Amino acid sequence: MRRAVGYVRVSTDMQAADGLSLDAQTAAIEQYCAAHGYTLLKICKDVISGGKDQRPGLANALDLLTGSADILIVLKFDRLSRSIKHFCELYERYFKDGRKELVAIRESIKLDSSLGRALVSILLVFAQMEREATGERTREAIRHLRSRGYHFGKVPYGMRATQAPDNPRFRVLIEDPTEQAVLALLKQWNAEGVTISEMASRLNADGVKPPQGEKWTKSLIYNLRLRLSWHKPRPHNPRPHSDHELKEKILDLHSHGHTPKQIALVLNEQSYVPLKGSKFTERSVRGLIARCEEAKHLTPKKFLENMLERMRREHELRIPDEPWERPGYPRLARYLMEAGYTTPKGHAHWWPAQVQQLLEGRFDQYYGKGKTGASAA
Repeated sequence: MRRAVGYVRVSTDMQAADGLSLDAQTAAIEQYCAAHGYTLLKICKDVISGGKDQRPGLANALDLLTGSADILIVLKFDRLSRSIKHFCELYERYFKDGRKELVAIRESIKLDSSLGRALVSILLVFAQMEREATGERTREAIRHLRSRGYHFGKVPYGMRATQAPDNPRFRVLIEDPTEQAVLALLKQWNAEGVTISEMASRLNADGVKPPQGEKWTKSLIYNLRLRLSWHKPRPHNPRPHSDHELKEKILDLHSHGHTPKQIALVLNEQSYVPLKGSKFTERSVRGLIARCEEAKHLTPKKFLENMLERMRREHELRIPDEPWERPGYPRLARYLMEAGYTTPKGHAHWWPAQVQQLLEGRFDQYYGKGKTGASAA
């Protein structure tokens, strides 16, 4: 008996539209499995846009498919993805070799034939087109509402939304007396030179409710002052290097075992300049490392070299008595594909021989300054 995992998804604004609510999708998948004699292991759910690649429910379903399940079942293909690029990545990784099967109930299409794969490609083109068209219509509607004086979106602190007098369907903003009193107090403290930290401490001590969260913080007050034009942000420093060069340097130092504190010292000694402030600190370097994506800032060769250096150091720490062996070219090719790098000809699939040529420097001319070869997310 074959084992199946179901996946259902809705966007937040279409819970019950077009018969595609979570309950309706779940019932359809359960009936399909019962009719075909499949063992349904689990139904994973998401309430998120199909244009987003990272979804917890989908990740759970794919983990089950990789492990114990044989079939992934959805009601429609656009429940799985509305992005052609994302679907192609899923197909290449999970279904291309034929060991795992993908079934879309409503379209009655399976991926076990060339015709089925061609039909899926056509359907995904229209699914992506509809997603983009929906976004365009939404943006146009918001612009139209705002041009007529109505409010749409998050209510700024100091105001509250109420029904428009001429049309109860829409909202307009009016001042909130309580929050306006807090803003007046902040403005007074700002004129007196009170620090942001002291402002937050005073408001928290008085039990004043913040715009979000449980307590007033420095960032909350800073953003309020910035929005109300009570002060201007610190200008960016002129820098002799690009942001790309800086992040490449940080990633290189980090891969060789340097701590954030050591990296800050090296950057300051080598005349690297932060975007704001006079010099790099341990804290600022930690933030930069957290926001750096290697595939966006490193060439594929540098990406592999940094990865191999980390693997070598980890091996020496764990098993110092055994010599370290570098992974084979097929495994390195898989790392490049998973990171999203493309070959010099723009192909997503790397062959082991290409990886060998890459590490020998024979592709350096294709990945010039600022060009990583990583596909856009």
